[in-house]
Amino acid sequence: MIRSRLGQFSEISNRLAFRAITLPVLTICVVFLQGCEQIGYYGQAVKGHLSIMSKQENIQELIDAPETETKLKHRLHEVNSALKFAEHNLGMPQALSSYRSFVQLDGKYPIWSVVATPNDSLSPRQWCYPFVGCASYRGYYAKQDAENYALKIQQEGNMDTHVGGADAYSTLGWFDDPVLSTFFRRDEIGLHALLFHELAHQVLYLKGDSTFNESFASAVEDAGVELWLKNQPNKLKTYKVRQKRSEDFLKLLENGRADLEAIYSSDIHQAEKLRQKQVAIDKLKQAYNELKIKHWDDYKGYDHWFSKPINNARLALVNTYSQWVPAFKLWILACDSNFPAFYESVALLSKQPKEERERVLNSFNQAASYREDAALLLCKYSPSN
Repeated sequence: MIRSRLGQFSEISNRLAFRAITLPVLTICVVFLQGCEQIGYYGQAVKGHLSIMSKQENIQELIDAPETETKLKHRLHEVNSALKFAEHNLGMPQALSSYRSFVQLDGKYPIWSVVATPNDSLSPRQWCYPFVGCASYRGYYAKQDAENYALKIQQEGNMDTHVGGADAYSTLGWFDDPVLSTFFRRDEIGLHALLFHELAHQVLYLKGDSTFNESFASAVEDAGVELWLKNQPNKLKTYKVRQKRSEDFLKLLENGRADLEAIYSSDIHQAEKLRQKQVAIDKLKQAYNELKIKHWDDYKGYDHWFSKPINNARLALVNTYSQWVPAFKLWILACDSNFPAFYESVALLSKQPKEERERVLNSFNQAASYREDAALLLCKYSPSN
């Protein structure tokens, strides 16, 4: 991302940071059980991750060092403040041992992710990995490697792909993840949001369900930032405006996906489906221009997203990060912002079959859509609810 949720890419960018989840060093023990292509993939992951980790500098030592630039010291203090808040207010004791080192990166992004879908479907391809299960994206440490892999998928025929850069990724607590210099593309609010999101992955991660994981972390991110800004009214007001634009943007894409789903599920000929697909995408772009003028005072923060080709893969990725966010945010409210209680109840749901998880989350999403009183929901989930 050229700019964060707080810049040109605006509110949604933190959620769409393509937070590729990898456990590259752990894969060494399974590399030789894979085919040649997989060996190459895990090899680049190990090399890329070790390259980043070799550049770590202790944050406290940087803060104490007189030669450290004042601006960097200020940003590192913000990191420590966010971690302290996460520990004491969001029920995240793992914040005590996370993000204690800093890495200055040379490249634009630490990692690049590939997302792929059929050209007549919004269901993303799944890739499965040792230890972490399956995910709807595939991460590379070099942009060219990601683009080459996306091209290979396209050559299979009838596939949409998207390659995007990420300024953050998580090892889910298996390693002590460092703070990357790319984090500081965000302002103070965006930095807190990013750290809350990544720490949420360490609280709960469900193998094989990217939408569940990213929606959960995004909800914790949003609720955590709102709680942090509770006594900072000016910053909270700014954040609320950004959140409203984010909600409008997500609703806009939800409507666009609904139009495409109707086309893809119809009985019309394949060529006609693809023609109508382009018509629906053009309609989505027009709806965005109208939204900017009528409701955003011509705010252009999402122009960057719409400036790139829109296809099924990009739309599927947005849904991965946002589908269940209303449900999880309402759940947090039902728990009276008692985050440990919220984590405990969501953990119970995570043990249920996917059909049950989606049934519960869909019912919570509907309650959030109709603005029902959160008291109607039970904080303590049980399979019988």
